[in-house]
Amino acid sequence: MLKDAGLKPDGSSGTMDVADHSSRAETGQTFAIAEKRGDWVAVWYLGQKGWFHKSDAAWSAGFVATPKKGRDSIPVYGRAYPEATAYPAGITPQAVVPLQYSLLAGQKYAVGLITPSEYYWAVTFDTTNHTVVRGQTKYLQIQFGHRVAFVNLDDVDVRPSFL
Repeated sequence: MLKDAGLKPDGSSGTMDVADHSSRAETGQTFAIAEKRGDWVAVWYLGQKGWFHKSDAAWSAGFVATPKKGRDSIPVYGRAYPEATAYPAGITPQAVVPLQYSLLAGQKYAVGLITPSEYYWAVTFDTTNHTVVRGQTKYLQIQFGHRVAFVNLDDVDVRPSFL
């Protein structure tokens, strides 16, 4: 059972309870291999190695993200918000605040999309005054535990995964 600082800040491990998704891999998720030992494979999951029997997986190739060389860790975000300077007058910039997780040197996570930073501002039902704020910051979508998360594209190296 793995730990999930977002669900269990006290540091306790996940459980077998159906509602506890702190260490659950779901069908269709993609993970980066961390280590292999005999018939067992570990994947990176919330900064830890999660082990399973290799017969329980479908294998594929893709791309993985890892912190740029020389970085001990990089922040992980739940949203791909633009930088403050991208917001026009009258729209309060959204804070770019990392989650309680970090992507540490040596870890790899499966890559999804490269996405521009964006925020949709709408405070009424009148669509004539809705605004899409787009920034210069680019994010990389990663599979981080059971979540889709984002890392700043400038913080990572993207490499092909190998079977």
